Amino acid sequence: MYWNLKRVISILVITLFIGSIFYYSYYQSRGVISGPQINVLSPENGKTYFDPLMHVYGTTERAKEITLDGREIFIDLEGNFGEELLLAPGYNIIELAARDAEGHNIKQTLEVIYKENGGQSGVSSSAPYSPSATSGKPINN
Repeated sequence: MYWNLKRVISILVITLFIGSIFYYSYYQSRGVISGPQINVLSPENGKTYFDPLMHVYGTTERAKEITLDGREIFIDLEGNFGEELLLAPGYNIIELAARDAEGHNIKQTLEVIYKENGGQSGVSSSAPYSPSATSGKPINN
C-alpha cells in the first residue's frame, strides 16, 4: 500500500479530532459518572462534645437530595446544607446520604460522643449555620 505525506497527515488529523471529541466528552461527563460528594465541615468525626445540640453542616456537589439520619434536609443553590441535631448521651452515629439525578448514592457516617459534664468547658457545636459563609466556617451573629 502506498502512503504519501498527504494521506498520513489527514489520518493523523482525523485521529486527533476524534480523540479530542472523546476526551472532551469524558471531561464534561465525569461529574455525572462519579456521582455526588458530601463534605462535612462540622461535626468532626470521633470528637467528644459537651453540648447536646449539634449543628451538622457542610457542602455537597452534584446532589439532588441529602438526608440526615433518614430524614431529608435542604440544600441551598451553592450546595450548602445545615441542620441541628440533638445528641443522646454517650456514643452517637450520624449518617448523611446523598443521591444525584442519575440515582448514584453516597453515604458518610460520623461518630461523635456526647458527655454530660455539668458545666465543664470542652468542644462545643453551638456555632450557627449560615449558607452565606464563603469560607465554609459558621458565621457568629
